[in-house]
Amino acid sequence: MKEAVHADRVQLTYASVLGIASTLGMILIAAGYVLYVFELLPSSASAADIAAHWHLRASELHHAVHVPSGWDWTGQLGRGDVLSYVSIIYLSASTIFCLAFIVPAFIREKDQIYTVITILQVCVLVFAATGIISGGH
Repeated sequence: MKEAVHADRVQLTYASVLGIASTLGMILIAAGYVLYVFELLPSSASAADIAAHWHLRASELHHAVHVPSGWDWTGQLGRGDVLSYVSIIYLSASTIFCLAFIVPAFIREKDQIYTVITILQVCVLVFAATGIISGGH
């Protein structure tokens, strides 16, 4: 006889947020791809330029094609290639959103240890993603 497995409120919250975030992320990726490949918006570099230099390292590609690097993309949100890039950033950050949404569930359950651990995880991921603490690189 199989034993029934039930998810708790925290797991259901995480799964719900992940489902919404990943679905939206896939929609944004598809939209960014269409905008970039069909050149519906101006771009820093065409898809043909990127394909021609695909063999280069990222640092060499930035010198050859002049695409935004680091946080330079924030000032160029009207460009097709940048919007495609932003969709990848959004999807990568979905874990942070999920963790942030389960903090209130841990607080409601009065689970102080998991609350602190989850808040620390969010902080570490945000610091790593933003490059605030880059270790000199």
